[in-house]
Amino acid sequence: MKFCKTLLFIFISISLQAQEDSSKSTNDFKNKSNFQSFEIDVSTFGQVSTEDRNPFWFYANRHGLFDRETSFAGLAGTTYEKRINNNNSVSARAAVSYKNGLNNTFFINELYATYSHKILTFEAGIKQRETKYNNLSSVGGDILWSGNARAIPGVNIVVTKPIKLLSWLGVRGNFAHYQFFDDRVVDHPKVHNKSLFFDFKISKNQSISAGLVHYVQWGGTSPEFGDQDISFKDFVKIVFGASGGNTENDQINALGNHIGSYRLKYQLEKEGYALEIYYQSIFEDRSGRELNNFPDGVWGLFIRPKKISFISSILYEYVQTVSQSGRPKPLEEVNENSGGDNYFNNTVYTSGWTYYGQTIGAPFMTPNDSNTGIIQNRSIVHHFGVSGSFWKLNYELKGTYEERFGNYSNPLIPTEKAFYSLAHVTYPSKFGDFSTQIGIDYSSYTSETLGIGIGYSYSFEREIIKQQ
Repeated sequence: MKFCKTLLFIFISISLQAQEDSSKSTNDFKNKSNFQSFEIDVSTFGQVSTEDRNPFWFYANRHGLFDRETSFAGLAGTTYEKRINNNNSVSARAAVSYKNGLNNTFFINELYATYSHKILTFEAGIKQRETKYNNLSSVGGDILWSGNARAIPGVNIVVTKPIKLLSWLGVRGNFAHYQFFDDRVVDHPKVHNKSLFFDFKISKNQSISAGLVHYVQWGGTSPEFGDQDISFKDFVKIVFGASGGNTENDQINALGNHIGSYRLKYQLEKEGYALEIYYQSIFEDRSGRELNNFPDGVWGLFIRPKKISFISSILYEYVQTVSQSGRPKPLEEVNENSGGDNYFNNTVYTSGWTYYGQTIGAPFMTPNDSNTGIIQNRSIVHHFGVSGSFWKLNYELKGTYEERFGNYSNPLIPTEKAFYSLAHVTYPSKFGDFSTQIGIDYSSYTSETLGIGIGYSYSFEREIIKQQ
C-alpha cells in the first residue's frame, strides 16, 4: 500500500524535467556564423522501489543526481551561448540540483564558462563530462571518470580536433587541474589530469587512435600524515610521475596517488553501419603500467546501424577488474610490494577515487559508506545496451550481469552474482518530454528489486541576436 501511494503521488506531481545531459547547444545555431542563444530549463524526476535501495541503473552514471536511496530529484539551470565568428565562441551555464536519499541536499550541479578558439577549448568551473556512446556504456565511456559522481570544479584546456602532424597522423589531448571540496579524510586534495592521443588514418573509412589518460590526487591535509607537498617543484613531479622522496607521507613509486589508463580504439565507417571497437586499461602503479594486470579494463563494441529505422545504436562491453596484477607480494630487490593494485584506493588518500561518497570511475567499484575508500573493486561484468525509436517514442535498454569478488583484503565468499536491467522510454512533445523507466535487479545476496520512475521535461530557448 505504501508503495502504491508513493507511486500515485509521483504520477500526480507536476514536474518539469530538463535533460540530465547539460549539453544544451542547438545545432541550427551552431551552423550559423554569428548567433547568441539563451536557454532556461527546469526538471524533476521521481522513482520508487520495492526495496530499501533503487535498481542499479536508476542511480549509476547519473552525475551524482541520484543515489541508491533517492526517490525524488530536481534540477534548474540556464545556458548562454555565443558564436562570435567561425573561429571563436563562448558559453556559460549555471544549474542547481536537489535530491533526497542518503542526503537531502541542494547542490551546484554545474557552474562553468568555456571559450573555444579554432581547435582549442578552455573550460573553467563545474562542468559535467560529455555523455558518450548514446548513454549506453556501463562505464560512461570512460573507466576512470564515468560520470557516476558529481562534477568536480576545475580548469581544463582541450585540443578538440587533432593537430595534423602528417596527412595520416594527428595528435590531441588535454591538460587540467581540479579541486575536491567534499568532506573526505584528506581535506581538499587537488587532482591533476592530462591525456595524449595519436589518431592514425588507415584508409578513407578506417582509423585507429591510441593514447594515455593520467590522473593524480595530490596536496591536501591528512589527519595522519599532515600537509601534503604542494610546491611548484612538487607539481612538476606530479605531472611527470617522479618520486616523492623519502619522507613518510610520500609514496615509494611517485608523489601523489596516480591513476591511469591506456586507450586503444578502432573505427570503421560503412554504408550500412558505423562501428567502434575499444579497450581502456586501468593502472595505479608500476605493475599496472607494465600491463601485469592485463586484461583488466573495459573491452567494448559499439555499432550504429544506418538502415534499421528503430535501432540507432547497439553496445556490448566486457569489464574486468579481477587481476589487479595478482595478490600482493614483496619484491626482494627493492623495498616495495608488487601486485594487489587495489583499484581506486590509496593509503594516504583513504577516501579513494570518490567524490561526495560516489565512485568517480567505473560504478561497479563500490565505496564504503564511512567514506574510507572502495570496499568492492574486483568484478567481471557483461553489459548490453540498445537505443532507438519507434512510433513517437525514444527508448534505451540496458542489461548487465556482474560477478563481484570484493577485494583481495576482504573477498566476498561466495561471490555475489547480480543482474541489473533498465528500460527507459521518452515521449517528446511541444509541451515537453514525458519519460518513464522500469528497472529490475536480481542478486544472490539480496532480494529482487523492482523500481519505477517517471519524469516530464521542458526547456525554453531563445535566439537573442541573429546575423547572416
